[in-house]
This record gives sequence, C-alpha cells and structure tokens, in this order.
Amino acid sequence: KLADLDAAFGFTKSGNSEILCDWFKLAITNNYTQANPALEAFLIRVGRRKFLTPLYSRLAKTPANKTWAKAVYAKARPGYHAVAINTIDELLK
Repeated sequence: KLADLDAAFGFTKSGNSEILCDWFKLAITNNYTQANPALEAFLIRVGRRKFLTPLYSRLAKTPANKTWAKAVYAKARPGYHAVAINTIDELLK
C-alpha cells in the first residue's frame, strides 16, 4: 500500500521536510525499504533534531534497521549539531 501511495503522491520525492519526516516514520514502521535511499539522503542533509530524533528512534527498534541507521549516522554525524549528536549517540548506543 505504501508503494501505491508513494507512486500516486510522490512522498519520497517531496521537498518538504515536514512531509518527508512523517512519510519516513510510516516507511520505517511498515518496513518500506524502497524509501531507504531517500531516507539516507534526508538524514545526511537535514540536521534538525526535531526530524532526526523520531526517525532514528524508529530505526533503533529493530536490529536490522539499527545496524543500517548506524552506518548512515556514521556518514551524517559530522554535519550534526552537538546537541543532535548527543541525542542520536544515546539512541543508537
């Protein structure tokens, strides 16, 4: 169903961070891995803790997603603010 929604409305390609964050939360929760390349780009590009915390929190709930999140975080971490780093370090420990 998420693939159909994405095809119809182009959520994964949205330029709006609010929409993307909500879409990625749904994608993570429902294991819609087709969104992962865009999610990775988003996590690297966007440094606001407001968006990062709910996404990394959801990713940390399963071992496979947590492993993937750690790899993405290793790339993204240098661009994050110290407060965001502290939060995400704690989530992914």
